[in-house]
Amino acid sequence: MVRTLAPIPRREGVVELLDRPGNSDEEVRGSLRDLEWFNRYLGGVRTIILHLSRMVGDRSPTPLTILDIATGGADIPRTICRWARQRKLTVTVEAMDRSHQVLAAAAEWSAGYPEIRLRQEEAPPLPYPDHSFDYVLCSLFFHHLTDAQGIHLLREMRRVARHGLIVNDLMRSRRARLLTGIATRLLSGNRLTRHDGPMSVLRGFRPEELLRMATAAGLTDVRLSLHPWFRITLIREITPRAGR
Repeated sequence: MVRTLAPIPRREGVVELLDRPGNSDEEVRGSLRDLEWFNRYLGGVRTIILHLSRMVGDRSPTPLTILDIATGGADIPRTICRWARQRKLTVTVEAMDRSHQVLAAAAEWSAGYPEIRLRQEEAPPLPYPDHSFDYVLCSLFFHHLTDAQGIHLLREMRRVARHGLIVNDLMRSRRARLLTGIATRLLSGNRLTRHDGPMSVLRGFRPEELLRMATAAGLTDVRLSLHPWFRITLIREITPRAGR
């Protein structure tokens, strides 16, 4: 019983299928579309917009600059553009990813969004000067990193962000692993999605682990927020709004 209730060990060092070479464009694009669906309907998009809206607040409508790390199919940047258009905010989103194959799909799907700039880079480090962006985002990427890489990336995010940073990922648990496995089997026929969904949960971090990484990275005043469908968010406001 003690073993059953103990936190599930983290599967560090396992490479997900989407990150391996040799996948067909059809498989990759199918997996990216699955990720977009899960982000839209299982909380990823809502989580990012919730915290970004709170940080932006009632600031004057000056152009916002946002960096999205490991953007995948750029579904988060497209959502941010739609959100900014509704609020009549001018926004520029730099969307970076290491995979040329993934960025080719992102470019095609983001053709109607001139606010988005795509860049092929691997993180960490981040290839930008200090304080290059108002906000720096990272969704569903931290679980791909080792502890040391995660600490490095948090330092880099803090370095290039002027006003705040948001890390949004999956929280590791036995229940999350079980339900994610069931959901990917029921909702997708893509072999990458079916393998990588449950594996992503097994590679995810627990709240106390993310807090330790933030402390090691020298980040103070961070907040953790838990959301439905096993989402965990780390937020750091660098210049909080008055009255917060």
